[in-house]
Amino acid sequence: RIRHSILVSDYMDDNKKKSIKINNFSEIFEKYDSIICDIWGVIHNGQELFSSSVDCLYDLKNKGYPIILVSNAPRPGEEIKLILEKMGLKKNCYDKIITSGDLTQKILNDGSLGQNCYHIGPDRDLKIFEGIKVNRVSFDKSDFIFITGLFNDEEEDENTYLPLLKEGKKRKLKLLCANPDIWVQRGSDLIPCAGAISKKYESIGGEVINIGKPFRPIFDEAIKNINSLGKGKFSSTIVIGDGIDTDIKGANDYKLDSLLTLGGLFSGQKIDEVYKMINNKKVFPTYLIEELIY
Repeated sequence: RIRHSILVSDYMDDNKKKSIKINNFSEIFEKYDSIICDIWGVIHNGQELFSSSVDCLYDLKNKGYPIILVSNAPRPGEEIKLILEKMGLKKNCYDKIITSGDLTQKILNDGSLGQNCYHIGPDRDLKIFEGIKVNRVSFDKSDFIFITGLFNDEEEDENTYLPLLKEGKKRKLKLLCANPDIWVQRGSDLIPCAGAISKKYESIGGEVINIGKPFRPIFDEAIKNINSLGKGKFSSTIVIGDGIDTDIKGANDYKLDSLLTLGGLFSGQKIDEVYKMINNKKVFPTYLIEELIY
């Protein structure tokens, strides 16, 4: 049953923006005609699909909404499609997947960073090198540092790499990060991502290039795909995601409305803690919802 929206103002003074707490997407769906949606944290938690989110996107696609899934995964979109299918995604609930991996491959191939990289990341990310004219070499022989993740994200964090990062700064190496996420949900745990290392390198004065959300190019690509599907007839897009620093900040910067889902990175947090973080970061979703339900 659909309940009315609640204006979230208990934790915000008059000088701060207000987000609207909703219970169902159907409360707002008539305001929008197209969707950019995060994957990890909205559609699944790294281990299983969120059936309500899949059903919601499926219903919206059947109503004619173009739906572009946008991910900071450092892998090609086609690989993410296969991963979703292996997780059991059978419903046709989206039109296209765009990943930071797709955009990163273009940068690697343009040769602007050099031909030799020192790669930090697990073996599962190696498909990003397929069709790429860049060599993986030892740190001493590298032209730049390329990060897709941590070697062991269950035992390491960004500080593990601090000695290497300090040496990279001395050599004035640029750091290319294919996944700006700081954390990602895996089941009930939060796991550090490549973005944590990128942020650490930047904090010691290193030069970083971050690909993916919240940065403009990946949203440009999503909007371009929406326009190609509707031949320009779509003009009111909403961004759905669970990341304040990625999905919602990207939407804010792009001047798009957004819906923050609270079942991913915010899982288990009290609502007042969520509001406090929103205000502290000055990154404001248009709406909040516990989980994506139509």
